[in-house]
Amino acid sequence: MSKIEIGLFNAIITVLPILFVFFLMFGALEDIGYIPNLCVLTNRLFRKIGITGKSIMSLVLGFGCKTMATLTTRGLQSRKEKYIAIYLIAFAIPCSAQLGLNMAILGKMGIKAFIIAFFALILVEIVAGAILNKILKEDTLSDFTQELPPIRVPNVKAIVIKTYYRLVWFLKEAVPIFIIAAVFLFLFDKSGGLGMIKKILGPVVINWLGLPIDMVDALILTMARHEAAAGLILKMVNVGSLNYIQSIVAVVITTMFVPCFANIVAMCKEMGVKTGIAMAIIINISSFMLAGILNWILLFTIGG
Repeated sequence: MSKIEIGLFNAIITVLPILFVFFLMFGALEDIGYIPNLCVLTNRLFRKIGITGKSIMSLVLGFGCKTMATLTTRGLQSRKEKYIAIYLIAFAIPCSAQLGLNMAILGKMGIKAFIIAFFALILVEIVAGAILNKILKEDTLSDFTQELPPIRVPNVKAIVIKTYYRLVWFLKEAVPIFIIAAVFLFLFDKSGGLGMIKKILGPVVINWLGLPIDMVDALILTMARHEAAAGLILKMVNVGSLNYIQSIVAVVITTMFVPCFANIVAMCKEMGVKTGIAMAIIINISSFMLAGILNWILLFTIGG
């Protein structure tokens, strides 16, 4: 097996304990009753980028699973709000599995690397939302009504049960996709497609992003599962293939890069095939441009 297939299956093993911890934390916040309060608290702020509290819930779910979060936007009445919410979910929000691995990668570089990477992702999300709010055709935002449950002590048993079922659901969804992606990428590699893509992307990855050519493998893996790419990056960090700046840039671009297969399908289902594919293309172009800019800013400010 090549390092692409190995990276795919190693990602499943690596991500399970991290995903378990995240689901426990997310389940606790749900059980406490904080999530609805978060929607109300951020409603006024997020109206400035064309979305309301209703779509904020979808954005929060994007930190769990982007595909599931995208499907929940079907309840939004405004097409403009729905478009912005789906775009932001797909663009720079890491899903739970990738978030855990990103934290593991940046944790090896120190707290400063963590702050730089996530500040960059937050900034591009805000700017992207503001730009979309300006260029998209005006649409009437739906009214926002949210019932606020009382803050309460969480039920430990209920949290554990929810965590268990979410892990089972993740395995049922992810394992078949990992297998299909491994077969596809293996055949693609053997047919010479990977080498051709490396030649095409080589100058961009090396000269613009400042990353080793092996990062092309990680970018390809994002099309299968983003956490698989993060798992491969973590392995590269462990063996010393990526330095401080490269680790930050790698985390940022793989987070912003093309959504996974399942999320692209969900985008096409909610917005139409043409719109969904167009959004994926725009996201890819934007990710290369912004990650390259970040690379050069870091080189000029903190050095190579």
